Formats: sequence, C-alpha cells, structure tokens
Amino acid sequence: MEKEKKMTRKDYDQLHANYARMEAFDHWSHPFDDKNAITVDKNYVFQPDTVGFKIGKFFIKGALRTMLPLANKILFDLKIEGKDNLKKVDNCIRVSNHVLLLDTMINFQVAFGHRHFMTGAYFNIKKGLSGKIFRCGGFLPLANSIKGMSNLDKTISDIYKKGNSIVTFYAEQAMWENYENSRPLKKGAFHYAVKNNVPIVMTVILFRDPNWLRRKLGVKKDVTVKICPAIYPKQGISDKENVEYLQKATQEVYDRTICEFYGYDYDQYDMRLTPLENKLVAQGLINKTEALSRKPNDNELRQKVLLEMTKNNMAPQKPEYEQEISQEDLEAYYDLDLYDEEMMTKHTV
Repeated sequence: MEKEKKMTRKDYDQLHANYARMEAFDHWSHPFDDKNAITVDKNYVFQPDTVGFKIGKFFIKGALRTMLPLANKILFDLKIEGKDNLKKVDNCIRVSNHVLLLDTMINFQVAFGHRHFMTGAYFNIKKGLSGKIFRCGGFLPLANSIKGMSNLDKTISDIYKKGNSIVTFYAEQAMWENYENSRPLKKGAFHYAVKNNVPIVMTVILFRDPNWLRRKLGVKKDVTVKICPAIYPKQGISDKENVEYLQKATQEVYDRTICEFYGYDYDQYDMRLTPLENKLVAQGLINKTEALSRKPNDNELRQKVLLEMTKNNMAPQKPEYEQEISQEDLEAYYDLDLYDEEMMTKHTV
C-alpha cells in the first residue's frame, strides 16, 4: 500500500489560498480525529464543583503559569504588545485568530492576570487523562446538542459572576496554520458578550521573521501578539443589533491590525487574495481585480512579477542598514521569494 504523501507548508498555503478564493474560510485544512472524544451533551458538566476537580485545576493552572512563558519563548520568541488593553478590563470575551496548532499555549499566557477559560471544538476533549487535564485547564468544548449549548451558556454566565474572567473564542472556527490574512468572524462569541454585557477584546497572533540566530537553528517564523482596545456593547439598542455591531467593529479592528503589521493597503485589502497578493497589490505591482479573476498560484505570480520587474528595470527599494546585510536577510525582508536560485539563474535583475 502506497504511503500517503505528507503535506508541506506550501501545500497548506495553496489549500488555504483555494479556500479563500471560494470564500470557504471556515473549512478545516488540517485533519482532526474525533475518535475517543467525549460527547458534550446535556449530561456534560463543564466545570465540576468537586474537591478533586478543584485540586486538579489548582495544579494544572499553576503548572501553566510556571512553564508557558519559557516554552513560548523557546518555541516562538513570543512578544506581547498592548497588555494594558487587557489589564483595564474585568470580565471580557476575548477573540483570537486561529493560526497555530499550539496557539492555545500563547493564548493562555496572554490571559495571565485573569481567570481564563477557552472554548473549542468538542473533539479536543478525549476520554481519559488528557481530557481531564484539558477540563482542569479551563477548556470549554462546544456542545453537540441544544441542551448542551444551554449548559455552556449557564457555565459562561457563572464564570463572569466571579469576576476578573476571560473566555476566549476562536471566532474563525477552523485552524489555518501560519496564515497571514484575516478571516470572517462568526457571531457566536458576540452573542455571549451581549448576553453577559461584557466587552470584546481582539487579540491577533502575527508572524515575524526570526533573528539570525533562530534562523540558523531552523526557526521559520516567530510570533507577536497584539492586544487591541476593548470594544463595549452599546446601550439602547436591541441584542441583535448589538451582536451585529460588535461583530462588525471587531472585524474592522482585526483587519486593520493585519494590514498594518504585514504592510497591506487597508483600502485595497481583500480576504480572497493570498497574503502575497495583498502585499503586491499594496506595492502597486499587481491589479486586485485581475488577481481575483485568476486561480491563486503564488509560484506563478512570483515569476510573473519578477519578469515584469526585469522588463521595466525595477527593483524593490532596499532598506538602509547600519551594518552589512546578508542575502538571506534580504530574502527575509522582501518576503517575495524573488531571489530563488533557479529563478535568478533564468532571470537576473
């Protein structure tokens, strides 16, 4: 039997690009396993009121506070910006983009200083020890039934009654690893914010190039988290209008944060484009409408842009550095892969 080929980073990038063109932003790209998962129905207790559970919760939370800062520093060289925006709020719904298999580790550290709980897909809760650890860590699985969701509603309301609490939602739903665009946010998180009269705090996980030492160690991307200012429900409007208002306002903050960090043009930004296409649109090197009319293929696009630049004797404006910069640093800076060895042999600038 032929062994199934393992998907590469480029394979996943192309899959995400195809999904984005089809506006299938909530499709899962990574396979998930729901075998041995606990059924989250009317009988599921999200946060048991037992001595054993409280003891387990104490030790798990303590271990997370102790180990996560070091683990996130080693894995991601994690930088957190805008901490005061979270310190200013008591209870809140926190919305995060879902772009790493291990972004739960990052989101727990970002919430330090608050009692933290995190919602997620039911298949993350397995029977046995791992499921108990997740539950003690504050994981709240999305239920499989209406009655189960009713119990989740009550659990979240009870959490806020104790104060200084954060409940985190991955409002995009599906995880797209290392993705550098925003995606549409679903309404669920905003429903809970309105119901419990708490603000929304958007936190955006962003990828930056590692320093030279971490590149030598094989690290491809490091992580910066931006904590955005809180957005509060409005007074004097209906719950439905408030959900729509919070959803729209949070999406705008999310989109702007993405554009500012990655250098996209907010007025030209389009989720259906690939991150590379959004960068090239911002630089005026390609036309947005023409890009949307074609199937996404960043490899072909890079070659086309390079040929056009060669034809017109163009080159990206190089940054000024106080010290000598290597070819590797230039490639990382431009992030266009225009300096691929094979392409440079064919099309020297």
